[in-house]
Amino acid sequence: MYFLTIYLLLGCLMVNAQAPCSDFNDPNNPPGLWTPAPYPNGNVGVSAGTPNTLDGSQYIILDDKSGGSWYINPSDFKNLGQRFLGQCLYFDFYLEKDGGYGAPIHPTIYIMSGNQYITFVANVTVTPGSGWVRVRAPIANSTGTTLPSNSDGTWTLGSAVTTADFNNIMNNSTAVMISPDYTSSPSERVWYDNICVKSCDGCTADFKLDTSFSTVTNTATANLTLMNPVLVSTPNNPGSTYTVAWGDGTSSPYIISTLSHTYTTPGTYTICVTEKKDKMIICTRCFTFCYSKRDTLPTKEGGAIALKSPLSDLENIAKTELQAEEQKGIIMVPNPAKSHVDLQTNLPKRELVSVRLMDFSGKVLLEKSEILNSGPQTLTLNTEKLAQGAYIVEVKSEHITSSQKLLISK
Repeated sequence: MYFLTIYLLLGCLMVNAQAPCSDFNDPNNPPGLWTPAPYPNGNVGVSAGTPNTLDGSQYIILDDKSGGSWYINPSDFKNLGQRFLGQCLYFDFYLEKDGGYGAPIHPTIYIMSGNQYITFVANVTVTPGSGWVRVRAPIANSTGTTLPSNSDGTWTLGSAVTTADFNNIMNNSTAVMISPDYTSSPSERVWYDNICVKSCDGCTADFKLDTSFSTVTNTATANLTLMNPVLVSTPNNPGSTYTVAWGDGTSSPYIISTLSHTYTTPGTYTICVTEKKDKMIICTRCFTFCYSKRDTLPTKEGGAIALKSPLSDLENIAKTELQAEEQKGIIMVPNPAKSHVDLQTNLPKRELVSVRLMDFSGKVLLEKSEILNSGPQTLTLNTEKLAQGAYIVEVKSEHITSSQKLLISK
């Protein structure tokens, strides 16, 4: 008696909601989704510079012009209090010019909801050329008449009238705002960088995970990239070291851009990244990755129950949804493809997007998970090792469920 066994690798990925972060490091578009506020308050000059001595990265430069000079991100920082209560809104700040003001200033950042805003005022003061400072603003609600504060500074009402207004703006935020407009002079210049929601203990260990599955060798490979690791050591910031525990008893130091690890035994693995400064553990962040094999079941007669092929279902899904994908904001080009295919998305907010590429028997040949920003974004799949033929590409996120047919032509 024998059993016919068919292997099908299945993957899963579970992570917390990705916190927004603006590092201004894109060489082609440093501002990203930041934009001047609607006229007449967006009269601000924008450029980029490098390096930020706190982490060695590129930063944004704002020049004050006559009238209001407000710069906002209306896409990434929505509903902060609902999504990230208990965390902190970080920002790096440098004062280059104060327009002859001649007195120290307190760095500030604003959270908006519609036309209302609240303001965080840092305790630290800066003067032109005095150096970079890093500030943490707590994402918290007021208690009674007391507004949230920490050792870095205090929230103020801004344009809000009551603490109830404050909580409404914090919980239902529509944008984050920065400005070079600190004095009455129209010639100030300030630098901002790393406007990010992170844990208040200073953890920087955010991840991107790219996973692939082989139905030939029954193995899975995890490619881990740390987002914005603070590896540069300066007098003000000793830098961090990162260790990756792969969940199978092995670990690796993070010293290169991407780490790869192969799993040969199906199972569930919790991958953790621990961040240290000197000998002190700053934080540990984890996510779960799993894959398994699916076997056919033996019959009483000693045979095997054949697994139902999803061919017809996949074809129907592809045919039904193909024409609707462009309306959903999912465009797959080129198709037919050779060495790669780009999935062009247009998400309403920053979120995790998971992609599986399958053949028509349902075997998962490639899987990739990546957190994409809102607006037009591209996720690339490497199809160089795939044989010529037809495949199904399945895309899933909070706002997307899509299956499309992909042709590979060599």
